[in-house]
Amino acid sequence: MRDRVKSIVFKPEDRKVLDLTFGPGVAAELVGRTPEALAKAEKDGRLEPPKQQANGRRYYDLEDLTRIRDALGIHPGKAEDEDAVVIAVQNFKGGVGKSTITKHFADYLALHGYKVLVIDCDPQASTTTMFDIQPETLIDDEQTLGHFLSPRSTFDDFAAAIHDTAWPTIKIIPSSLGLQDAEWDLTSTLREGGQAVREGLQRLRIGISTIIKDFDVILLDPPPAMGFLGLNVMASATGLLIPVPARQLDYLSTIHFMDTIAENIEVLEANGTPVDYGFIRVVCSAYTPSKPGEHDMWKMMQATYANFLLSQPILASEEIKNATQAFRSVYESKPSASHATYNRCRENLDLVFGEVVQQMRQQWPSASIVGHDAPASAAA
Repeated sequence: MRDRVKSIVFKPEDRKVLDLTFGPGVAAELVGRTPEALAKAEKDGRLEPPKQQANGRRYYDLEDLTRIRDALGIHPGKAEDEDAVVIAVQNFKGGVGKSTITKHFADYLALHGYKVLVIDCDPQASTTTMFDIQPETLIDDEQTLGHFLSPRSTFDDFAAAIHDTAWPTIKIIPSSLGLQDAEWDLTSTLREGGQAVREGLQRLRIGISTIIKDFDVILLDPPPAMGFLGLNVMASATGLLIPVPARQLDYLSTIHFMDTIAENIEVLEANGTPVDYGFIRVVCSAYTPSKPGEHDMWKMMQATYANFLLSQPILASEEIKNATQAFRSVYESKPSASHATYNRCRENLDLVFGEVVQQMRQQWPSASIVGHDAPASAAA
């Protein structure tokens, strides 16, 4: 059934193919330069001229953006000797938008030149499916997250679980139903106690430590529950992004979630696994300001979470809904309605993720790296 759905949404291809092109203005904005700076670099011979369509329109593709950054020394990510920021999109309530936010944030980061690893820690594998990997084919595959989290694994090569995606700078460690078996195996360590429990809580963190300098950002999409998988995610993260819809039940559930986070931090510390989050941010998701109830909840969230709340909520949009139904993000989709609606949706997401990037970059000592933070008017 999944194959039949994909044959429709990816038609005429049987796999996801990125058909992203950018005009000179958009390309310049994405690399942090002006169109005039790119034109000057082309005239000087530092850059190849852009491609041209039959109608004379000049354009760039994703690979061109990478070549431009390399040629002009634009490096938006961390320094080579620094660690990736590990961000968990965490909330144990289902339906709050964790997988959707993870996918969109990964694509946003890739567009802006960051090297991204997505780790799908949910046996339901929604994020894995959105990156066009079939989880049912991975059940018996040793190159999965479930294999490396199992206490029966020798844990020799965490990098072997990393798979390519349609995005050149996004890799993924996919999930599968086998991840549920790993959770049961990890839970069994409780009977052994001591060192076995500590290793069970740290398995994901140990694995990430072997590849943490290979990426700028590692995004964790945890399951909607706080078992051993959730604790592994909490132990591995260096930053938390907590989605909360502006609905009463979700708001009340998140209050309980915050209490649970505090309790689980104590559990981790009691078992020799302390955590140190560089930032914790709440993001209001799927917000419809025209609904009085949601508007009131947004105001309450502003009063409750104060500086921990991102100033921009993620607005509910048919563009996001339609894109995810086609196993895509808005960033890799064409408008499903009007261009104005599509542009408003992307601009809103850009503002939200831009705030998270500010928090993310503060975790690197080399935050003054020339690149993403450079003004658009900077000389090439």
